[in-house]
Amino acid sequence: MTLPAPSVLQAPAAAPRQWTKSADRPLRSGRKSLGIWCMARALGVAVPWGAVRQTDGAALLAFEHDRLQALADAGERVPAVLSFDGQHLVTSDIGTTLDRWLDAAPAGERLPVMCQACADLASFHARGQWHGGSQTRNLTWDGQHFSRLDFEERLVPGMPLDLVQRYDALQLLLSMTRHLEPLGPDAVLQVLEAYTRAGGGRVPDLRPFVQRLLPRLRAVLWLVGWSTRLRHSREARRLRTVLDGMSAFVAGRPAG
Repeated sequence: MTLPAPSVLQAPAAAPRQWTKSADRPLRSGRKSLGIWCMARALGVAVPWGAVRQTDGAALLAFEHDRLQALADAGERVPAVLSFDGQHLVTSDIGTTLDRWLDAAPAGERLPVMCQACADLASFHARGQWHGGSQTRNLTWDGQHFSRLDFEERLVPGMPLDLVQRYDALQLLLSMTRHLEPLGPDAVLQVLEAYTRAGGGRVPDLRPFVQRLLPRLRAVLWLVGWSTRLRHSREARRLRTVLDGMSAFVAGRPAG
């Protein structure tokens, strides 16, 4: 007599992760809005006050919903909208953010991926798109593709598209500084050149923008130098590295 094989109990598959944003969540405070507004202008980007001040959670949620839908319709890699009722926006999970990936990755693997991220941003811009929050915390990387999330910033049409795209590139660069600083100014030069090469003339020229930015950053470094504590801080080291890399990029020469 042949006995039936014992049945194998299988654990139910885990449900895909989802993320929910609510119109009732805390919005950006007036103090934080002022800080962002001042910082952007210090970097040479005249962000309108209305673009950074958040007062209406439902309007903010609707704006992000519309952007996600438009980007998905254009074939861009963004979270899928699973539901939206005006008060809650539910989206799919799109993986590990780039900042966490960089934290966990071996040091030797970081620079190539940072260059790829800048090249991917240039391709995104070349297709006429903009992010508004292109820091590494708002990108994901699965080993093959980058995806983008968090589209709350209402910068267009209040600002020219080319300026917003330059701001995107600057945000991405500055969000990488803690990983670029140990690699030196040449790493900064490489990520800037990666953006320019991938753009192929279809993206705004970063060199004039960076050239105008350099005196502002040098002034910050000069002020920092008056404090013995700040002069040797990691933030000051990162700023020096970025300045040297940007200077080489503007001059079209190897970084020293």
